[in-house]
Amino acid sequence: MNARRTAGRVVGVIVHNWPLKLAAVVFATVLYAGLVASQDSAVFPGPVKVDPAAGTQPDGTVIVNQLRDIDEIRYLAPASVGRLRADDFIATVDLSGINPDGKPVNVPVNVSAVDPRVSILSVQPATIQVILDQLVPKTVPVTVDMSTPPDGLTVGEVTLTPPEVTVTGPSSLVKQVVSARVAVTIDGSGVNIDRDVQANPIDVNGQIVSGVDTEPALVHVVIPVYENLTSRSIPVNPIVTGTPAAGFRIASIEVEPLVVTVEGDQAALQTLAAADTAPVVVSGTTRDVTEEVAYALPTGVSAVEGGTARVTVRIEAVTETRTYTAGISLDGRSPDLLYSASETQVLLTLYGSTAVLDRLEASPIVISINVASLGPGTHEVAVVPTLASSITVAATSPQTIVVVVTPRATPSPASIPSPTPTSSP
Repeated sequence: MNARRTAGRVVGVIVHNWPLKLAAVVFATVLYAGLVASQDSAVFPGPVKVDPAAGTQPDGTVIVNQLRDIDEIRYLAPASVGRLRADDFIATVDLSGINPDGKPVNVPVNVSAVDPRVSILSVQPATIQVILDQLVPKTVPVTVDMSTPPDGLTVGEVTLTPPEVTVTGPSSLVKQVVSARVAVTIDGSGVNIDRDVQANPIDVNGQIVSGVDTEPALVHVVIPVYENLTSRSIPVNPIVTGTPAAGFRIASIEVEPLVVTVEGDQAALQTLAAADTAPVVVSGTTRDVTEEVAYALPTGVSAVEGGTARVTVRIEAVTETRTYTAGISLDGRSPDLLYSASETQVLLTLYGSTAVLDRLEASPIVISINVASLGPGTHEVAVVPTLASSITVAATSPQTIVVVVTPRATPSPASIPSPTPTSSP
């Protein structure tokens, strides 16, 4: 019974004023048809470039693959919009939810129009593949791929600057890189190799790994080429530049090894008397300096074994003897005694570094003599100056002084007058 009543009410609501409701539906249909009729449904054939949405790519990551373009966009636009171009669309992918593990992931493409009057109906493809990976650096050694020298030519030691480079890129690619290879060709001209060469990252099979960056991209390669290679032993000449700090000087220069074997073209070695080292700088120093430095050899000449020498520069203080006037101070005097010294000044002859002696001249020198233990009488006291351990007292003149100690005079008691007798009345 209740169900019949409910159904009756629903039918009553539907049929109530049904002519008016039918008219409203027809009117809405006519409006929508008019709206559609006033716009053009069109297809843009592409391509439209897809970019990561701003702020969605995690820091320290890189997109490994080339993002696919949008091939087709169906859109609805008023006729007044005109013909659209690729720049009129914005296609992006959201990378914020992708795990940067180097594995491919299909991501929805979001396409919008620059003109707000244009409505996007559909895009092809609706999703594209994205491979997101960690961006990592790796330091690898530089290797040389050198051609075989022509007959009659010999090459010397190869010098690479820098000997290592840093490759940066997706972790999946960077881990394949084992070295950076520079390729050089030795031609028949016999000209030394001395130039910058492109460093290519390679894998364990010697194949170039693309998709990574190398820093620096160029490596300076030096390879001496000899037509008439010969060798000889020459003395090592240590080069020292600069001046030690004021009051110091170079005491000696030592080098190890004393002799080095060098090789090069015979003509270049004939006039070479010694193997200079790179400069060792001692400017402003007060201590010994020891450095491992390379040989500074002419172009085309190189050391056969060991490209460096150990240079030690011994630094010592400049010393001299000077005479100063020093004052005498009697310390520890008793207030009940008077003290008189035969000398108020003595001459001190001192030996030490010029730097220390110069500092002594900046303020007066005073020698303290302790007289606390001296009683009344005449005493001969030794003059013993107390100075820094870096200074040696060469002479003192005089070496002793006479100190006379006397009791301090005390005033006699004042006479007290006797009272005046008074007469009795």
